[in-house]
Amino acid sequence: MNFEKSIITKCQQSSEPICRRVYNMNLALGYTEEFYSLASLAQIHNKSQEEMFDFAFDYIESRDCFRKEWAKMTSREECPLENSCLIDKCFSKKL
Repeated sequence: MNFEKSIITKCQQSSEPICRRVYNMNLALGYTEEFYSLASLAQIHNKSQEEMFDFAFDYIESRDCFRKEWAKMTSREECPLENSCLIDKCFSKKL
């Protein structure tokens, strides 16, 4: 697997790798200096991971700049967190 290019940074709280798509979610939510994993974002916003994903994805889908960045991660094989993230949901959503 070649997911190194998909890891942008690490979570401020958990040190878990943050992929391109979760990084994009952080930016869409206004986090520009400290970045969080999907699980940490969900905890911060008192939502489940699924709710947090849907909330961020809806906004990403509505903004061309975020949509373009989302589309750069094209394959689930690029995901560094396939066992702890919402990979099925993430790659079932088409922009």
